[in-house]
Amino acid sequence: MNAMTELKFVFGDPRVCSGCMTCSNTCSMHYYKVVSPERARNRVVRIEPALDFPLFCRNCEDAPCMAACPEQAISRTSKGVVIVNNKKCTGHGDCVKACPYYAIRIHPDTGKAFKCIQCGQCVERCPADAIWMTTEKELAKTDKDGTIMALYDEHKDELYAKEGW
Repeated sequence: MNAMTELKFVFGDPRVCSGCMTCSNTCSMHYYKVVSPERARNRVVRIEPALDFPLFCRNCEDAPCMAACPEQAISRTSKGVVIVNNKKCTGHGDCVKACPYYAIRIHPDTGKAFKCIQCGQCVERCPADAIWMTTEKELAKTDKDGTIMALYDEHKDELYAKEGW
């Protein structure tokens, strides 16, 4: 089994998430000392009438954001987490275009790429326990009947659209 299979990432259940934004507000406060969802390293997308999808970087095994960066500012830690080197990043945005989950964005203040780095602050503070750290293998066990992943697949066009963000 390769190391990427066991990589933990943050994942959320839209059937449980209430859209309260605690995850996004915790994230922006932790990293930037401001409550601001647009400065959070995750996103929460509401699909009417009643589904809220908490979205995070999945640290893709092939990591298209890494390959797309002309500055080679995106790399992987020894634990497999995809990270952005802000000293190298020029905010070109090719990584944003390459990410299939729109999990990497350009920060509104710094003009540099930023993304979830799996710190777990949001997981600790989610009042509904709608988000958790998992692996692909654990997620398959948790979602035995495929209901959660089917919801993500059903709404992928709305969830991962890059317009308006």
